[in-house]
Amino acid sequence: MGRTRTRHSLAPLCPDCSGTLEPVDGDWSDSTRYACPICRGVFRVERVEPAPASSAAREVEAPAPSFAPAGTVKLWWRAVVLWVLEKVYWTGTIAMAATLLACGGAIKILVGWVRDEIAGWGDVVEALGGAWFRVETNNPDADLGPVLSRVDAPLLFEAIDVVSRRLGVKPPGQVRLSYLPCCGVVAWNRSRALLIGLPLLRILTRAEMRAILAHELAHLARGDATRAARRARFVEGLERAVERREELGLLRGPLGAWARYCLREASWLIQPVAWGQEARADRFAALVAGGGAAASALVKTAIIQPLFREVLEYYDPAAADANLYAFFRAFWFRLPTEIRSAMRMRLLADDGPHDPAHPPLADRLILLQSYPDHVHGPGDAQPANTFLGDMEIFEQMLHNRLFASTTLVEPSVFHRTFS
Repeated sequence: MGRTRTRHSLAPLCPDCSGTLEPVDGDWSDSTRYACPICRGVFRVERVEPAPASSAAREVEAPAPSFAPAGTVKLWWRAVVLWVLEKVYWTGTIAMAATLLACGGAIKILVGWVRDEIAGWGDVVEALGGAWFRVETNNPDADLGPVLSRVDAPLLFEAIDVVSRRLGVKPPGQVRLSYLPCCGVVAWNRSRALLIGLPLLRILTRAEMRAILAHELAHLARGDATRAARRARFVEGLERAVERREELGLLRGPLGAWARYCLREASWLIQPVAWGQEARADRFAALVAGGGAAASALVKTAIIQPLFREVLEYYDPAAADANLYAFFRAFWFRLPTEIRSAMRMRLLADDGPHDPAHPPLADRLILLQSYPDHVHGPGDAQPANTFLGDMEIFEQMLHNRLFASTTLVEPSVFHRTFS
């Protein structure tokens, strides 16, 4: 591999997953072997003498080490093993369920079917003690949000086109408004969609939104929205299914043990792959929008997401005098500056529970802040909601989709005369 030039004063990065390397012997000055705590790779150091320079430059620039892989498992091998594990999980689950049915479990399933408790193969697996979930997105309109057209948000599509050209990637086929304060890229069948969280448009600036667009489009450029996204959805779906069944005390028997084992192995495999993808996308975001804007967007998103979940939990559409998004917007802007600062400091001090799909927030901020800020234009400080034509209309539309009444009008018992 090529030489990686860095300074001794800065922690070198893993060439596989971009994690921060640590010296094996604990000594930065004399160490010749480095290890990555994420992908567990071990690297040798090759001293490279610097080119002749002035004395002042020699005081700042030290001989830079070069890192060559020394027997580490490549991330793409982990991805292949994870893909195989997904196939093995479904095959093993079906085989075990069939065996349990042949050994007497069919009687229990028959009783559940008579009681209308069994409606499909997933119910059969869960009744036998396993975990079943869905990986594919069958209804993107209901799960992901409505599709935006260029007429609805011309400035947003212009920003997407600019960022796409910078990254050398084809713009996504669809742009959808997401109900939650999160952004992402998803794929189903042959479609690719960019998700824009509606609550974020009121909170972020245009420069910060450009950083998020660069982050997500970087995933799209490297294929993270197709193969890698499916693997991530598999691990996330399995984790939720196992947690849900364990809380109810229904994960038991061979199928339950099989689900726990596959979840443990999948989480171990997905972490370095996902962390490497996130670090790569963060670097693209910092290069396109600047390190300061990318770091600010990351912190704001991390703060808003738990707040929005809490507001959504206590929000009553029948009692509130405003839709969900207007209610949250009023709640956010009425928060005192001191409380926002305290929330930010608490978030940086305590990164919350371990997330195998994302690196720790502090590590991501260190990487983003190492990039210089860009000279922003006069419109970059404006709220990102200026990307949309009429924000209130979209807020009301998504509110109606979330809280639409499902009550059907009863047919009249009266008939027309002589009918």
